[in-house]
Amino acid sequence: MSEMITTEQREPIRFLLVGVGPHAKRIYIPHLKALEAEGRAKLVCAIDVEPNSAAITEYRDRVFPGLELFFVPMFKGEMPGAVASQLNKLTVQLRISCVVISTEPLAHKAYGLWAISQGLNAIMDKPITTREGVTTNIAQAYGIAKDYDDLRSAYLELQRRRETFFLITSHRRYHPGMYCTFEMLKEITDKSGCPVTNIISTHCDGMWRLPTEIVDQRYHAFNTGYGKVSHSGYHFLDMVYRFVKAGWTAEKKPDRIEVVSSFVMPNGFKKCFGYDDYMRVFGAENYSNSCKYTDEELEQLMVACGEIDAALQISFIKDNQPITLAQVNLQHNGFTRRSWVKPGPDLYKGIGRVKHEFHEIKSGPFQTVVIDSRQANDKHDRSKPSTAKIGTDNHFEVHVFRNCDLLGEKEPLTTYSVADLDRRYDAQLPGIYSENVKRGILWEAVDFIEGKKRMEELSSNLDDHSVPAHLMSAVYVSHVRRIAGVNPIVTIDLSYSPKIGPNEGTASASIRPILEFPPDPSTAFSERMPPSPVPTEPRDKVPSEIGGGTGNGNHKNGNEMHTTSEASTEEDYADTIGAKSFYLDKKENDAGLATTTAASDIKPSYPSEGNINQDAEERYELPPVSPAPMMLP
Repeated sequence: MSEMITTEQREPIRFLLVGVGPHAKRIYIPHLKALEAEGRAKLVCAIDVEPNSAAITEYRDRVFPGLELFFVPMFKGEMPGAVASQLNKLTVQLRISCVVISTEPLAHKAYGLWAISQGLNAIMDKPITTREGVTTNIAQAYGIAKDYDDLRSAYLELQRRRETFFLITSHRRYHPGMYCTFEMLKEITDKSGCPVTNIISTHCDGMWRLPTEIVDQRYHAFNTGYGKVSHSGYHFLDMVYRFVKAGWTAEKKPDRIEVVSSFVMPNGFKKCFGYDDYMRVFGAENYSNSCKYTDEELEQLMVACGEIDAALQISFIKDNQPITLAQVNLQHNGFTRRSWVKPGPDLYKGIGRVKHEFHEIKSGPFQTVVIDSRQANDKHDRSKPSTAKIGTDNHFEVHVFRNCDLLGEKEPLTTYSVADLDRRYDAQLPGIYSENVKRGILWEAVDFIEGKKRMEELSSNLDDHSVPAHLMSAVYVSHVRRIAGVNPIVTIDLSYSPKIGPNEGTASASIRPILEFPPDPSTAFSERMPPSPVPTEPRDKVPSEIGGGTGNGNHKNGNEMHTTSEASTEEDYADTIGAKSFYLDKKENDAGLATTTAASDIKPSYPSEGNINQDAEERYELPPVSPAPMMLP
């Protein structure tokens, strides 16, 4: 923890913002200006990519005069050495204490590793990272877990030399309604000994993208091969982890997790609502003028696009027995206020998005906590009145049902409104409640640097995100395995820091390598369940879906369909999924290794693009992906 200094001695903490997109303009910049008015912080510089220089300069002159701007060339993957050198000099020259990374998620890792290399404190948007093509490429899906592990390893190495924070903007960790729920779960565990046993979480934002927008639009894009899980889904994977963590004890905590996912893809939604339906709803002339592609073209272009909706089954397991079941429903497709064809300039909140969020958390026979937040308006800055009633901008309620007679309490039901939560936690959040909660991470960062908060008190530091980051990776791995026709169950092993309690200690996750197609159901792979039945009918376009290409899915010579019954040899399954993953698992299985190896003994193993069978890559051509701006959140 930093040494405490007096108000008279304190200089405002100097912030660098990386990425001046819609999210930063709506959240970080206004809250940093508020901190500057308090004399606690100062945003001294913002970075964006060179193609955005004119628009960002105009915005700066209008909203934040005097803010220094710095523009870098667009890049993909690792940060170029020349860019890193320029940024190193900039941070020294401007005496930067904290970097806020608010870029396109594909650039998170590059900027995160750079910030760590310079010994800087950092705040980074969720998700921690994502990858292009995670819905079709097994190596990219595993890569999300690898990205987290690389960042965590670099961060922990830095902590040996100096203490810094690396906060992840999972803003529900700062929401009074959520930490009220964490307290209720902990209280029941303390009273009864019962952990959390069941979770249902649903989030729908009503972000209705029309078909041309799914293919072309770059903000919260689908055309880079990821969708809802990467857009906002990380928040809810994180909340599932935090709900479970709030109720675990040293004796009652999971040792592994199993994940199964199912996605609605753009081509699936097109079967629900197609060209003729759009023409009928919006009018033939209005819609046809905005639709650039035929149905046939859309079907081909959407193959490589990301998911619209996701349904996830997550089982937390101890000693081979599930102890907590979680169902997570992540949806773009739902109630919206969009009634127009042409999108306006505000692609963040000005496109008809309406939030509906629901959580139900059970602690055995002792307690059920229900969180409900539902809006009916999309223009949140202008819709009036802004009350806490259902349908209004600030609707948020927590209902706590308890076995009061057994627990020695007075009432079976207690309800907390926004006003109750404000009084309970002395919160002062004017305006749109959910938007102002997002300032919490900046206040926490400033408190830490000022010496008012200890490392163990931080709500969302990087080292406590291992489980949700690996959950996100496993969700995509499960989907790719499902479309390949193999067992979609993905196992995550857990290990723990020595100190474990309802709100203490951290869990470390590692995705377990899985044998793709065991030759004998009696092998160790069948410890949890036998492999899925092998279908006897050909599966259309499976290889094409795996590669993200637009081919016809024919096998080898282009004339014979590749079926699962034909893919029963080791070579075929290694060819379909990835050689490294398959043969690593086979080697361990043939050696008779038990599948219950302690988590601490397991080292992460990730397929790499170089290990995906080259023959498959040559057969199924991937559509070209143009470089995406790295700065938009």
